[in-house]
Amino acid sequence: MENKTKYNTRKSAKVGKAYAFFDCDASKKQIENSMPNIKRKTRTPEGLQLLLHEGISELQLDNQLIVQINYPGDYRVMSSKRIKQDYEKERRPLASLKYVLEANYRGASNEVTAKELGTVVDNVLRFNKDQGLFRSAVVYEENGEYLLRE
Repeated sequence: MENKTKYNTRKSAKVGKAYAFFDCDASKKQIENSMPNIKRKTRTPEGLQLLLHEGISELQLDNQLIVQINYPGDYRVMSSKRIKQDYEKERRPLASLKYVLEANYRGASNEVTAKELGTVVDNVLRFNKDQGLFRSAVVYEENGEYLLRE
């Protein structure tokens, strides 16, 4: 049986990882400057590290994730008012969204990291001119598959 010190060392070495893909009207600088306030407002855990990218070109993604984020889907998050209106499904790949927020969280699972990242991205919505419509998705790996956070 593994002793508690070894378990805690092994657990703390684990780093949860997740990606949030989103469109936003704000500049990268505006989002970065607001990140400390967003983290404070969302009570983001201290160990959650966030890095904002414009597009995917700077990221080192595995082939399975690259294929998945290039698959077109409807990633719109809409207000109740918008949902009640008639609208057509949108077919757009995640890779085409303007920003990627990469999250790393030492000692957490990928799913927990994705949950925390989702809370942060929900607060980035306020930078969008049309707050009734926001395109975003949080993706994380679980058992060799990439999942969209529900």
